[in-house]
Amino acid sequence: MTADVFSVFPTLTTPRLLLRELDPADAADVLVFRGDPEVQRFNSAPMTDIRQALALIDTLRKWYLAQKAIHWGVTLRGESRVIGLYSLHGLDRYHRRGALGYDLAREYWGQGIAQEAVGEIVRFAFEQLELNRLEAVTIADNYRSVSLLERLGFTLEGTRREHSLEDDGLFHSSAIYGLLRREYLAR
Repeated sequence: MTADVFSVFPTLTTPRLLLRELDPADAADVLVFRGDPEVQRFNSAPMTDIRQALALIDTLRKWYLAQKAIHWGVTLRGESRVIGLYSLHGLDRYHRRGALGYDLAREYWGQGIAQEAVGEIVRFAFEQLELNRLEAVTIADNYRSVSLLERLGFTLEGTRREHSLEDDGLFHSSAIYGLLRREYLAR
């Protein structure tokens, strides 16, 4: 994994999207989707105020500076409003692996934005960082997330039964998906 990625924040572009560094000015945008109970249904507790969004942005910046993770604010090209938060975290230089995370404002669901953004992060991870492995952990019955990972070529590697207590008061299983560099290159 090249260290250059931590000298200048890696901005990524796709035909419709810009994946860029978050700024405190983005806190209100982040609060929109991180405060939405439906978006956060399989994630963390919804945020309730702007201070939480500011604290998150500050924490994510510190993780980047510590070379532990890269979190991108996603915008539509030509617009400044952050509509999602996507990450490459759990970076392990020696083993050349990392994990994916993603949140997208509900009004943008079903438009292929998640696939476009995650697909670009996958490309960056394998082609620029030369990682060997990417993984993602999702709630097994989060069908949107499962479908996204499968469309991008990830393979279900295992399930942690009743791994998390969710808002519905039930324990849900977590599904672990992985994609190897050689699998990515063979596509």
